Amino acid sequence: MVSQEEPHIAILVLDTPVPGVASKHGDFGDNTISLLTNSFNQIYPFHKYQLKPAENEDPKVLENTYAQLLSNISNHLIRGFVLTGSTSDAFESYPWLLQFKKFLKNTILKLAWPVVGLCFGHQVIANVLGCKVDRNSNGWEVGTTTIELNDEIYKIKDSPFLELSRKKTVEVKNELGQEKGEIEETLLYQHLNMVEFHRDVVYGGVPPGFINFGSTAKCSIQGMISVENNNSDGIKSCNVLTFQGHPEFTTAIALDLLAFKYQRKLLTELEYEKAKYHTSTLNNQGDLIGKVICKFLLQATVTNLNNN
Repeated sequence: MVSQEEPHIAILVLDTPVPGVASKHGDFGDNTISLLTNSFNQIYPFHKYQLKPAENEDPKVLENTYAQLLSNISNHLIRGFVLTGSTSDAFESYPWLLQFKKFLKNTILKLAWPVVGLCFGHQVIANVLGCKVDRNSNGWEVGTTTIELNDEIYKIKDSPFLELSRKKTVEVKNELGQEKGEIEETLLYQHLNMVEFHRDVVYGGVPPGFINFGSTAKCSIQGMISVENNNSDGIKSCNVLTFQGHPEFTTAIALDLLAFKYQRKLLTELEYEKAKYHTSTLNNQGDLIGKVICKFLLQATVTNLNNN
């Protein structure tokens, strides 16, 4: 674990460990750090801050965590934030959540450092920015799911989504149809498979100044990125990036979480078997989103440092 006394990316853990899953795979913060450290040579190390208290925990523990966060922000030691998932509801009025929303709105989102939200993190950012978050009328969206990507994400200047590309060798022919050779083309992804675990969604579109990442049959807002026209020629920059899915969940984690939810009767047998099949057979591409997040963090931190 990195020291809080050196510059770092703050991983804000918004849930307590899931019984029987965290002991095997780690908590939400551990999963997030694993994704990002495996995806890119990060510019800064990561440090976890636990912001959802354990049951019957001494309130002073959370107070001390916020005090440490504020101190590290004041001393310019935090260079970005990642908000994790949670089994809580982003629209509820839990005391710890109300405290966090106030901190998010009045402190984090007013800083120039990049902010990333995953699942619950995505929802709570959208909620603080004025969006409605509520139960999904289409029910749970769970397991590895195919997302249709929004072409607009590739049009942002220096878009981090350009990490979602692959090379393809194409044969080149002359006017007579004779083969001349081969060239390598760069193809951008139009669809992506990511693990989903949510029954709440953001309603009514993304906040002003944001672009929607993509959509599925059950969830029309699969994430968002902020864009700002800050130049007469329309050059765009961004400092907030979110995903409704869980790129940090490996297939093994997803299968264990599916079993956990099924055993607690949160999923019907049909929902469980269908999600388990898709999770076992579809290629989990969360690692690609890990690269997008790292690119985003790198670009935003470098830009911010250059402007100060």
